[in-house]
Parts: sequence; structure tokens; C-alpha cells
Amino acid sequence: MIIWSRWGILAFPFIGIGVAIGFGLKALLLPADTPSDVNGVFVGVGMLVAAVLLLIAVKLLVGKVIDKPQPAYFSERLPAPETTEHGTTRTHRQVAVRHPETGQQVYTNPQSTLFFIPLRFVPFVIAGLGVVIIVVNMIGLMSGS
Repeated sequence: MIIWSRWGILAFPFIGIGVAIGFGLKALLLPADTPSDVNGVFVGVGMLVAAVLLLIAVKLLVGKVIDKPQPAYFSERLPAPETTEHGTTRTHRQVAVRHPETGQQVYTNPQSTLFFIPLRFVPFVIAGLGVVIIVVNMIGLMSGS
């Protein structure tokens, strides 16, 4: 089963970058002999940073570079089969879809998704996951386990 469509896979590198940023922040801010119990908090912070970076990437790319509106076409059956210049027989042709009232070309808006969530909403899911990771790990640190 494919869990992403189009550019939805773009979220996975950002999640990896977020985890790496979290461990990098821990190494930068805390001494090397710090127990590994605090790793989760920093991973959560890294996920928040990754969510912000993905949000910026989505704002810059979606609709402009990726998932641009594309003209819609449909396949129209020809009255009689035609032979092309390459010797193949053609029974259908591509025809642009026109709006019935205005006659304007109709465009489709392709959508990149991850787990059926549009890519433009994924940064908020990642940020929510980061907050949950931080809260759960902070509760664990405070309870001493």
C-alpha cells in the first residue's frame, strides 16, 4: 500500500532532519554524560523545527513548483480508426475539457498527500506529534521513570 501520493513523500526527509536536529541540539546544549532520558524532549523540539521547515517549503513549493494546476483532458472516441505517421492505429484522441458556460479550459488541482492528509496540513501534524513527544517525555522525566 502506498502511503503517499505525488510529493507527499517530501515529509519523510523533514522528519529525519527534525530528529537529527533534536539530537544535535542535545549534543550542543548538554554535556556528553547526560542520561539518555532527555533524548525524547530534544527529539520533540527537533520535530517542531522540522514542522516549521516543512511549512516554509510547502508555502514556497506547493502550487508554484509542485501540484501546479494542470489542464484537464478527456479521451474522445474517433468515428473511425486512424493510422498515425508511425503506423499505429488510433481509436481515441485527447480533447481539452471546456467549461460548458464560459468555454474556458478546465484545470485540475493535483494534490500531494501523506496518509491521505494533504501535504499543506502535514506540518501541523508533525508539530502536534512533536508537542506530544515533548509532553510525554517531560511527564516521564518529572515522575522519575
